Amino acid sequence: MPDKEYIDIANMQLEKAKQLLSFIPEHINIGDYATAINRSYYAAFHSLKALEALSGYDSKKHSGTLSYFRREYIKTHLLSESLSDIIEELKVLREDSDYNITIQFNLQIATESFEKAKIFVSGIEKYIKEETKQN
Repeated sequence: MPDKEYIDIANMQLEKAKQLLSFIPEHINIGDYATAINRSYYAAFHSLKALEALSGYDSKKHSGTLSYFRREYIKTHLLSESLSDIIEELKVLREDSDYNITIQFNLQIATESFEKAKIFVSGIEKYIKEETKQN
């Protein structure tokens, strides 16, 4: 089992992820789809930071966090490859929503991003709880 300090940091990251998820419906309801997409990615990203925290690893770059996740959890089959697909899709959408002003997002894309982020965060949270024996 990971050190208590690492578990505490992982739990803080998970709480941040869930907090971000809680704001997404508000953005969708007001038609702020780009922000909903951004928040979906960052909710998933903070759950990845929770995984990092369990081992005491802390990448300073998004690419490092994603590489660590794929190397330590996907290639080792600790987590489903579908989670890797989700985070990649959310990452691409987030980059487009933040930097490509020619793309107009819609309700469907924002809602799908939100649903995928919920699946992602839930999957990571379940794994962390199993690994730390939290109920």
